[in-house]
Amino acid sequence: MNAIAAQESGGNYSVVNAYGAVGKYQVLKSNIPEWSREVLGYSISWQTFRDSPKLQEQIVRGKLKKYYDAWGPRGAAAAWYAGPGNHNLDMSTSPQSGGPSIKSYVDSVIGRAGGQPDSIPSGGGDYTPSTPKLSMKELAEDYGFTMSFLNANPDLKNLFSDMVSKGYSKEMFQAKLRDTKWWKTHSDKERSYLTQTYTDPATAKQNFQAAYLQVKQMAEALGIKDTKYTLARIQEAAYNVVAKGWSDGQLRNYLGQYVYFDGGNMQGQGADVQGELHQYAYQMGVTMSDKWYADNTRLVLRGQATTSDFKNQMLRQAKAQFPQFSKQLDAGQTVMDIASPYMQSMAQILELPSGSINLFDPTIKKALQYKDPGTLQTTTKPLWQFENDLRADPRWKQTKNAQDSMMQIGHQVLSDFGFKY
Repeated sequence: MNAIAAQESGGNYSVVNAYGAVGKYQVLKSNIPEWSREVLGYSISWQTFRDSPKLQEQIVRGKLKKYYDAWGPRGAAAAWYAGPGNHNLDMSTSPQSGGPSIKSYVDSVIGRAGGQPDSIPSGGGDYTPSTPKLSMKELAEDYGFTMSFLNANPDLKNLFSDMVSKGYSKEMFQAKLRDTKWWKTHSDKERSYLTQTYTDPATAKQNFQAAYLQVKQMAEALGIKDTKYTLARIQEAAYNVVAKGWSDGQLRNYLGQYVYFDGGNMQGQGADVQGELHQYAYQMGVTMSDKWYADNTRLVLRGQATTSDFKNQMLRQAKAQFPQFSKQLDAGQTVMDIASPYMQSMAQILELPSGSINLFDPTIKKALQYKDPGTLQTTTKPLWQFENDLRADPRWKQTKNAQDSMMQIGHQVLSDFGFKY
């Protein structure tokens, strides 16, 4: 279409020549009523056609595309110049009335479509092709762009300038467009979104706001706290959702790295994950650093690991610390399960709150890591021996159990000496 427009009128929508051809593509007045009915569904006058660039583009596109689909580019050009009945005469060198031969016309159109300069010989008549006069704005709108968009992208603006001055075909422009840095560094979806921000900013803004709401909801669910820094990251994530089509998995992976835990003030899914890891560490009698919890919680939130991965790390650490329990731990027991009888005895004998005794208590750890003096093997101290040892603990003397026991012994001694009480 661009090549024929340049060939026929130089891009002038208003021109009417001596043969009754109208507009940018030089459509004969006699064809306009029929063609407009065929493409638009109603007839228009040649004056209406002349005065409406939009209708010229619409009608010619509809008609010329049928020629192109039926006979290819050379056949379409021949049909446009000499009539559809002559579409197969694209190689005819016979001069036409008032113009060059069909072959010369077709060769010139195809040359223009490929970005080549005009080469119509003068021997076919007095026809002189014109240089295209299409404006940047006209071309931008025809290609779905705006001048503001082009001005924001120097590579594209320069390419459009070349198109105007050199009369590129749409095919050649698209080929050159695909070779630009802008094209190579943006996906199809992102290119469409960036174009939409200039051609339909209201819709683009609405789409971005919907993406931002989606990201914000996930960020809150993960436990991301609102700070100037994290809000900027949420903005970036929203852009990647609307412009690059990020999935929930990609979004979770990105946002998960910005979940922070400070001062024990946890929230959201991050708090749930970290709480689960803390609880397992407590039950296995292992100690992990705050950094370990924070880093690995973020990996779980990002979908790069699961809590089971880090529980397995703690399991291996517990087995290294208590190798005698390896089989029980592999079977699903925790160190807390194994130590439970010792912790209950200690709480009862020393009269301590049960919640105050845990696997990190030196007395419990010593009982669980007892070395048998006979075999020198690490094992568990027999429970009866552990309970006897507790009664030698200075804390036992402060208990009511100890006082009652001492009173019983004293009464027995007095009774043995014949005293009554």
